[in-house]
Amino acid sequence: MPIIQFNLLEGRTVEQKRKLAKRVTETVVEVLGVRPENVRILIHEMGAEDFSVGGVTASQNGKMPAASLNGVNGHAHPEAKAS
Repeated sequence: MPIIQFNLLEGRTVEQKRKLAKRVTETVVEVLGVRPENVRILIHEMGAEDFSVGGVTASQNGKMPAASLNGVNGHAHPEAKAS
């Protein structure tokens, strides 16, 4: 039973996550020859202050997904910066 994990900055839409799960499942089925119901996908979302590179958080350097710039339900994410 393959288990695939993604660690993503928050802000992706439900549609994006569903599309990711569908396409990854299709690829795993094709490459590994397993049944779709045996593929497990875990998506872990983290806030922009929970991820950093070189001591700089994602919210500090503006490295957030495009969906985060618009926030959830059209409301701006409080830490979003346009890049």
